[in-house]
Amino acid sequence: MAKNKITQEDLDQFRKHSIGQSLMEVARHFQRHAISGFAEEGYTQIQGSHQAILNHLNLSGTRLTDLAKRAAITKQAMGQLVDEVECLGFIERVQDPHDGRAKIVRFTAKGHALMKAGTRVGASVQQEYSALIGEKKMQRLHDLLDELYEKIRKEKD
Repeated sequence: MAKNKITQEDLDQFRKHSIGQSLMEVARHFQRHAISGFAEEGYTQIQGSHQAILNHLNLSGTRLTDLAKRAAITKQAMGQLVDEVECLGFIERVQDPHDGRAKIVRFTAKGHALMKAGTRVGASVQQEYSALIGEKKMQRLHDLLDELYEKIRKEKD
């Protein structure tokens, strides 16, 4: 077999032991449960793609270019998402109070209510995970992920 070929068994083993695979699967599970939680709270229009905005938008507002950078997507893709979520009434574009030439994206009153619901939804999913693995393990997992994230972030800067 050529050096650049991989067997299905090797690929399955890699995936089974890959932290990246585990993190992505847990993230997808969290997102699915969060979307369900939003729907239970009455926010049936929220989609997984909207998290790129909701997870990165400051309450005081954020420039679209900064949102795109934080979400690691193009400005064009973020612009399309902002258009979608703006049409739903959760965000709006307004003049940047510090730079009259620029616009910022900020939450509307409806968006603030959505984010309040989001804190309940997120806490509920985390409680579900704590019930599965225990409070101490959940706290340890959170601490380790925070530590890893901080080191990665510092390395990037």
